[in-house]
Amino acid sequence: MQYNAMQKRVILILWLLLFPSIFYIAFRYFPIGDLDWIDIGVNLLLLVLIMMLPIRLNSVSLTLERWILFYVFFHYGLLVETVFIQLGVFLLLFSDRSSTSKVMRFAGNSVIFAIVSLSSGAVYYALGGMLQEASVGRLALLGFIYASTYSVINNLLLLVYFKFVKYKAIGFWDSALKDYLITILLLPFAIALCFLAGVLEYKSFLIIGIPFLLVLFITRRYVKSEGLHEVLTSATAIGHQLAGNLRVVDVLDAFISKLKTVIPYENAYIIDLRGENLEMLRVVENGEIVEEARLFTCPVRLTVASGLDMESTNVLPNRKMISKLERCQFASNIQSVMTTPIKRGTTTEGFLCLTASNRYVFTELHSKMVGLLAGYLIASIDKAKYFEKTVEKSERCGLTGLHNYRYLERKMDEEMVRFHTKEITQLSVIILDIDHFKSINDSYGHQSGNDLLCAFAELLQQHARDGAKLTRYGGEEFVILLPDVDKLQAYQIAESIRKEVKESAFRIIPDLTADRNPIHVHMTISAGVASIPEDASDAKDLLRKADRALYIGGKQAGRNRVGVYEDKKVNTLV
Repeated sequence: MQYNAMQKRVILILWLLLFPSIFYIAFRYFPIGDLDWIDIGVNLLLLVLIMMLPIRLNSVSLTLERWILFYVFFHYGLLVETVFIQLGVFLLLFSDRSSTSKVMRFAGNSVIFAIVSLSSGAVYYALGGMLQEASVGRLALLGFIYASTYSVINNLLLLVYFKFVKYKAIGFWDSALKDYLITILLLPFAIALCFLAGVLEYKSFLIIGIPFLLVLFITRRYVKSEGLHEVLTSATAIGHQLAGNLRVVDVLDAFISKLKTVIPYENAYIIDLRGENLEMLRVVENGEIVEEARLFTCPVRLTVASGLDMESTNVLPNRKMISKLERCQFASNIQSVMTTPIKRGTTTEGFLCLTASNRYVFTELHSKMVGLLAGYLIASIDKAKYFEKTVEKSERCGLTGLHNYRYLERKMDEEMVRFHTKEITQLSVIILDIDHFKSINDSYGHQSGNDLLCAFAELLQQHARDGAKLTRYGGEEFVILLPDVDKLQAYQIAESIRKEVKESAFRIIPDLTADRNPIHVHMTISAGVASIPEDASDAKDLLRKADRALYIGGKQAGRNRVGVYEDKKVNTLV
C-alpha cells in the first residue's frame, strides 16, 4: 500500500484533529474505574502477545485480542481501552516488516480505532451500561450490542480507508463477516474474565489467558498447514490446466496467468538457458504480456556473479538482498524478488523471476508453490513440443516439404479471426496449377513429375513474402495465402511467378527412356486470384472464388494465364 502526498496530508491532519479530541472526550466525559495496575499490566502483556499472533484471511489479518479490549472497557472504562488499543496498534505496526510507511499506517489505524472506541462506547453507555456490571444477563445483552457496534463500525471505516488510499482488499466482505463472527465469539471470554477478575483479580489470567494463547498458537499452526495443503491442491489443479495446452506459447501464457492466482507478483519473467546464454521467453509487467522487459534486465550469459541459483528457489525480500544479483538490473521501485530454476531432471534449462514493488512480499509458502509449478511447467512444455512436432509432421507434404491442406484450413481460420478483429484489413489467395501436368507424367514418368513438383515448390518459396502461407493444395495445385495483401498486389505476385515459370528450364531425369540422361523441360502454370472483403466473406468462399478464377480465367481462357475474380465475371490477365 503506497500513499501519495495528498493522502498523507489528509491522514495526518485527521490524526492531529481527531485523536487528541477523542482522548480528551474519553477522559472528560466517560467514567473511569478503579485502576489495578498489576491487572492492567498483565492484560496489556496478554494483548501484545495475542496481537503478535494474527491469523491472515485473504488480504486482511485478523487478531483475536478484542476480548481483552472488551474486558478492559467493561472493567476500567473507555479511556483505558483507548490507550490499550493504541499501544497494541503501535507495537503491531512497528514490528511489521512491510515497506509501507509505518507512520502513515499507524496514523490511519489510530484514527479508525479511536473512532470505533468512542462510537461503540457511546452506544454502550447510552443504553444504560455501566462499569463492572453486576448482572450477567445485562452485561451479555449490552456487551453483544457493544461488540456488534464495534465490529460493524470498524469494518465500515476500514472500507472507507481502503477506498481512500486506493487499496484493493481481496475478499473484504468475506473477511468482514468473519471478523464480526469472531468478535461475537470472543465476547464470552471478556464477560467471563470480568466476573473472574472480581474474585481472582489478575490471577484470572492463569485460567483464561494462558489456555487462550495455547489454543491460538495451535490454531495458527493449523491454518498454516491448511495453507500448505491449499498450495499443494492449487499446484495440482494448475498442473492439470497447464497439461491441457497443446502449444508451447499457450503453456507459457497459461503458466504466467495461473501463477498470479496463487502468488502476488507484479512482474514475471521466464528466462531460457541455452548453454551459458540467457534469453527472455516471456515477459509480464504490471499484469500485461509485453515484448520487452522495462523493469528488469538479465545478463546475456550465466555466470557465478549473476547470482541466479541453478539448484533452488531464492527469495530476496528487500533491496539489500536483491543487490546480490550483481549482473541483474531491476527498476528502482522493485523491492522483492523471487527466482527459481526451471529444471528437466537434474539439468537447469531456464529460470523464473518474479518481482514486486513492496518488501517481504514472497513467503516460504510461495517458494514451495513456485518450485512445484516449475516442475509442472517443464513437463507441460515437453508435452506441447511433442504435440507441435506431431502436428507439424501431419501438416507437411512428404514430397515437397511444404505445408498441406490441413495446415491451410487452420491458417485460413486464424486469418479470418484476425480479419474480423481488425488485425488485418484484407486477405488474398492465389491458387496455382501446373498446365498439362498429366502429359508430363505420361511423357517422362511419375518420378519426373515429382521432381518438377519439388522444383516448382522451391521456386514458389522464393516468391512467398513475409507473412505469406505457402501450401500444396493437392496434386499439382498450390496455394499462397496473403494476409494484408490487396487483390492488385496478389495479382502482381501471381504474374511474377507465371513469367518466371514460363522462362525457366527445369532439369529432370526421364524414367521412361533407356539411357535416363538428364534433360531440361519447360512448363507453364495458370493461376487464380481472389480477395476478402471484395470477393468473399469467409474462408471457404474465398478459396472457391480463387479456384473459379483459376479455371475460368486461367485454364479455360487458354492456360498460362492469371485469372482475377470479380463479382459476376472473371478477368483474364495474360
